[in-house]
Amino acid sequence: MEVPVNNEFIANFARAEDSKQALKNNPKSSYELQKATQNFEAVMLNMMLKAMWKTIPESGLFEKNSSTQIYEGLMHSSLSEEMATNGGGLGIAKVLYQQLSREQKQK
Repeated sequence: MEVPVNNEFIANFARAEDSKQALKNNPKSSYELQKATQNFEAVMLNMMLKAMWKTIPESGLFEKNSSTQIYEGLMHSSLSEEMATNGGGLGIAKVLYQQLSREQKQK
């Protein structure tokens, strides 16, 4: 399977790597832990939104070119980040935060 490398992929990868590094380095505060789990959920939501977007039939109203692809990628990223941080998302970040908080207290 070929991995598509584009700006959206790079942004998602960077966000996922930031989350992974923050969790690996034992977050110093609950804010850092919460931000890392929200970033993880944002990446998952972004992937879900992209998959859902592909199911929408094209109307032909707008020309499909690189600029529309860039716009759609930015829209997906912004929407997924907003959903994960302010909208409550799917609840993945909350569950991860609770689990990782418990594990941190046990250490």
